[in-house]
Amino acid sequence: MEFMKYEGEWYVWTLMTISILFVLIMPKKNLTWVGIFITFVFSAGLTWTFDTISMSTFNLFELAKKISIELSDALLIGFVPASIATIYVNFYKPQKEWIFAFVFTLLSFVLELGLVQFGYMKNNGWNTWYGIPVYFIIFKFFFPWYLKLLSKQLVKISY
Repeated sequence: MEFMKYEGEWYVWTLMTISILFVLIMPKKNLTWVGIFITFVFSAGLTWTFDTISMSTFNLFELAKKISIELSDALLIGFVPASIATIYVNFYKPQKEWIFAFVFTLLSFVLELGLVQFGYMKNNGWNTWYGIPVYFIIFKFFFPWYLKLLSKQLVKISY
């Protein structure tokens, strides 16, 4: 396995390292370690599902100019969006929902734009700015709903 063989791969490793470290050392506000684990795994699964459909079914974009999935692709898809989602849910405040939605939408857009600008991601039938409404819907509506759902007692166990 060759390391750093694709254009822009350094950007992927940098994003992954920073995002994982941030999740590990961030103060726990809305989430406990269990909540972090659940949010991380759930978000990673959603990202894998939607990115796989976007890449293989609709061929909207390619990562690192190849057809196969490399380690850097897997880590990018599995860790960076999940980290961003976990950070969002952990710090989210309903009274500042618009600010959170705009800031995290902008952050996600800039990170995706970096993937394109540094040559790691190639858009086919997709423009980077198409992600803005998608990110906004996710951060304004989906993750606040998810936090409410996560906060409810979903299982009743009696001993």
